[in-house]
Amino acid sequence: MLGTFALVEKLKKTEEEYNLFAEGYKDLHFKVRKKEKKIRKLDKKIEKLESEIRNLNKEEAADKNKLELKIENYKLEIIELTEGIPEAWIARNKEFKTIQKSKNTRTKRYRKNVDEAYDNLDQIAMFIQDHEKLDALSPQINELKYTLNNNDYEKSISIIDNLFERLGEISGTEELANKLDDLFSILDSDDVNKGELTIASSDMFNLFNIENSWRKDANKNLLPELMKYNLVIKNNIGLRRQSKLTKEQAKIVARCNSVHRDVSLNF
Repeated sequence: MLGTFALVEKLKKTEEEYNLFAEGYKDLHFKVRKKEKKIRKLDKKIEKLESEIRNLNKEEAADKNKLELKIENYKLEIIELTEGIPEAWIARNKEFKTIQKSKNTRTKRYRKNVDEAYDNLDQIAMFIQDHEKLDALSPQINELKYTLNNNDYEKSISIIDNLFERLGEISGTEELANKLDDLFSILDSDDVNKGELTIASSDMFNLFNIENSWRKDANKNLLPELMKYNLVIKNNIGLRRQSKLTKEQAKIVARCNSVHRDVSLNF
């Protein structure tokens, strides 16, 4: 999250550079694009006349000469328009594209950063809030430990199947599910390797205890502060990640979108 503030400063600086450059570039851009638009229209007229010439018969030489004369006049007009484009245009346009690309890149980087930061916060909060669901599995985990110690592998497999189903409803338990899957694979083999079973079961039980412990502690000591923090940032850097806008936010967005924005420099 701290890196976000550095990105904000860089984005502000880039936007200032963009706005400053755009002020002096706007008139040049408008004049050149206007000439280029006229050139494109003349090119289309020339194409149309050339098509008419191809459709003429040999006997229509006079008509052909008239059309060719028109084409020459259009070409001369194009040359005049082209020569009227300032020499600085290519360099200035290239410089604008560089500044615009930098602005777009930093805007995307900033948005990605704040979105990921908010998503991580939201995800951690979800993990913590699911602590009761995870803790509710403790009796089954203890039962599994008992059946394994007593070499009741068939019962152990049944318990693991049930745990898999319940873990699917608890956020952030993918690693625990993988540990259970490893344990299941060992138990489901024709000849159970006791050494592998001991290691796999120990890994799974240790991970469950760690997950259950930190979530319990976080629910008591961390979650209240996370909720306060979320209230502060949800309507600014977290706004893009909200499921829906508040009524007041919707009015503000509607007003913003109803105002004309000049995007002519992008074309």
